[in-house]
Amino acid sequence: MLCLCFHFFFLQLNMSEHKKQIRFSENDDLSLLKEVLAKNPFKDRTKWSEISDTVSRGSFVVDGRRVRERTNLMLDHHKKSNAESKKKSGVVEEYDEKTALLDDILELKEEEEKVKETEKEKKSADDQKGKDVRKRALENLSKDEEENQTPKKRTSSTNVMEYLQTKVNIENENKREELKLRSEELRLERERFELEREERRERIETEKKEKAFMLQLLEKVLNQK
Repeated sequence: MLCLCFHFFFLQLNMSEHKKQIRFSENDDLSLLKEVLAKNPFKDRTKWSEISDTVSRGSFVVDGRRVRERTNLMLDHHKKSNAESKKKSGVVEEYDEKTALLDDILELKEEEEKVKETEKEKKSADDQKGKDVRKRALENLSKDEEENQTPKKRTSSTNVMEYLQTKVNIENENKREELKLRSEELRLERERFELEREERRERIETEKKEKAFMLQLLEKVLNQK
């Protein structure tokens, strides 16, 4: 029985080491980044699992957590490289497909983070408004209960409740208008994002064609010799 336990322990250890030995190649990274850009897991975390299913193949099997960690690692390295490049004047770096994908994904992630932060702040503000309205209503009701000896006071209580209801309706309408405005702003931001991504892709294609042309020209010169 003891031997069986040791055997199971070493088997689990070997399986764990096997998982750690999985490495992403350059092509694996490109496939992963393309899937991340297409599925946007920063908006819906369940997409990480779909991405892992897509990029896994043969002995290369990764789960949602692994692809998320790999993506964040590449983004962190990319941001660090960008920061270091800005400090070095006159440095020209190659703008390849991986760099373009990382630029797009980084912008996508930051955009989703801004959206979530805006929604969080909006919810917090709305909750506070609701608490303030309820607090004022309770305070007014308490006053009315103390002074409900005359019909005039009861009428005052009714007016206060009507005022509060009107105020709540106005605030709700303002909230709908703000959400509508924010939705339009996000739509415009996404359109700008798509336009800039297309421009980067066109620039990469142009650079590829220029390099291919230079290689052909160099080959002709060498053949003439």
